[in-house]
Amino acid sequence: MEVISSRQNTLVKQLKKLVDSKRARAEAGKIIAEGIHLLEIQLSVGVAPELIVVAERCINEPDVISLADSSPSSRLVVLSNSIFDQIAPTDAPSGLLTISAQIISDNSPLQSVDTLVLDHVQDPGNVGSLIRTAVAAGVRQIVLSAGCADPWSPRCLRAGQGAQWLAQVYPEIVLDEFVGSYSGAVAATVLEGGTSLYGQDLTQPTAWLFGNEGQGVDPQLAGSATHRITIPMPGGMESLNVNAAAAVCLFEQVRQRL
Repeated sequence: MEVISSRQNTLVKQLKKLVDSKRARAEAGKIIAEGIHLLEIQLSVGVAPELIVVAERCINEPDVISLADSSPSSRLVVLSNSIFDQIAPTDAPSGLLTISAQIISDNSPLQSVDTLVLDHVQDPGNVGSLIRTAVAAGVRQIVLSAGCADPWSPRCLRAGQGAQWLAQVYPEIVLDEFVGSYSGAVAATVLEGGTSLYGQDLTQPTAWLFGNEGQGVDPQLAGSATHRITIPMPGGMESLNVNAAAAVCLFEQVRQRL
């Protein structure tokens, strides 16, 4: 166990850079995550962090001790409370950070399994929540266009509750090519004129298209959908946000397959 109490320490500077910069994380090939739950998820799928960083106030907590013992190959560093809180990626720091190797898929997305396809979804919280919803609904392939928020950023990981480690995540994919070669159904939601979600057969493998928070799915991409689906909204609202729409659609798919 190492104890660091200087802001000028090289590791402290490196951690701050990794928290603040997607480019720094990409260049270093690292993922930084905050909180006990995310460490639990990593260990449950066999990912041992390279580094576990703990705030001094948390070092004697039983959960922290147990998890650190469960990852004996990880370097363990204790930071003074003020330094930890300065570099932590949240306003209410949990007291635990992990640094892990970046996960890079060495193959292409599969063309015949249920897939969540995100087109320029820019908010990290939305991307994380969408991945979490998809995994909860049994959809474990996530395909993202360039222009989406980094699915492995600290904020995305927090919003996703670590669901990224339970899925195959493919960032910066050319969506026209993926959708064009997909062998199952391709579904896009439209505000009106589509088939009612509850009348659409969702029993075959499906790629679900969800788009930018303001603009929606690119019209050309949406035009390649085999299913144009409208979610009934008898309450008179014009639309749902992207997270709510995805949850409604994906869990209707679950219902039909039970």
